Amino acid sequence: MTKDRSYNRRLIIAVIFIAFNLRAAITGVGSLLTILQEQLQLSSGAAGFITTLPLLAFAVVSPLVSRFTGRYGEGSAIAFALVIMIAGLLVRSYLGAAGVFAGTALAGVGVAFGNVLLPSIIKGSFPKREASLTGVYTAAMSLFASIAAGISVPLATVLGWNHAMAVWVLLAVVTLVLWTPFFRMKLSAEGREGYVREMYKSPVAVWLSLFMGLQCVFFYCFVSWLPAILEMKGFDTETAGYLFSLYQIIGIPASLFMPVVAGRNRDQRKPAALLMGLYAVGMVALIAGSGSAIIAVAVMICGFCSGACISLAMLMISTRTENPVAAGQLSGLVQSAGYLIAAAGPALMGVIFDLTADWTVTLICLAVLLIPLAVSAVKSGEDRVIR
Repeated sequence: MTKDRSYNRRLIIAVIFIAFNLRAAITGVGSLLTILQEQLQLSSGAAGFITTLPLLAFAVVSPLVSRFTGRYGEGSAIAFALVIMIAGLLVRSYLGAAGVFAGTALAGVGVAFGNVLLPSIIKGSFPKREASLTGVYTAAMSLFASIAAGISVPLATVLGWNHAMAVWVLLAVVTLVLWTPFFRMKLSAEGREGYVREMYKSPVAVWLSLFMGLQCVFFYCFVSWLPAILEMKGFDTETAGYLFSLYQIIGIPASLFMPVVAGRNRDQRKPAALLMGLYAVGMVALIAGSGSAIIAVAVMICGFCSGACISLAMLMISTRTENPVAAGQLSGLVQSAGYLIAAAGPALMGVIFDLTADWTVTLICLAVLLIPLAVSAVKSGEDRVIR
């Protein structure tokens, strides 16, 4: 019993450290785009593509993860992901402009493995604690996303942009060491091929893919454009930066809170509907509000809802499946479709602004997506299991 407790504690710590790696390398480079553009003489379009590359990597690689794990096991897959991530971060940091693009894509491959496998590992190893641990690991992702976004520019000022991006190699190496006892982890492969066929025919997978994609569209659009929107609202650059940080930080407690509340029942339509109603309030306040206090509250509401949405989507991947193999299959399918949808969001929002020169109109267009987001969230929350 003591051995089991010790094993489980070490596994939870390792899972949390894996989660630390899944956003830090992505949000960190986003903060450095202006510096990279100057140092590497990149166009605005090329610089913007750096942030799109990981999303495309997620979309392409996610459905392939289950094949890899079916052959080698989840333990080896995570180890492979961390090694690929380390290689990608080093290439991105030290091989010039071409290395920035190639390394970002390579790191995205490693992150995709982690994105897909963590729901499966949690469901297989901690079936009675999947709600709380889903909240913990999504909060861990949000925490290090915020840290990376906040410290990358100061690190670049002191160390140089390449060393600032390479810092995250240390985190990946530590995680790989912590994962060493679990290299041989392999969840049951029973019914693996059957689940693949059922996933593609399931309306649950369709609704959950749409929910995942649209909630990512909101998150990545805000990550890309919220500072510019706030400056249009009359905030100075420094204050806009503080509010942008607040948007990300407030998603951390939301990531912890939502799975615990929604995980009390297998039918999650009510918490999903309440969350969508709150999101609508935040968007309306952001669009129509004029006072600084109202805009700040709107940013906090949208940040809370963003954090809650990603943890709810991850929880639904577990609760809509009956075993860890199925959770891994659904995770790969949902994240592939979801990130493919999300990849178009920030660029399309930029195009709308270029055409209208008005962030209010652009935000209204984004807010319209709350309708399909709400429908897909509620439909995904129905108590149905892919069998």
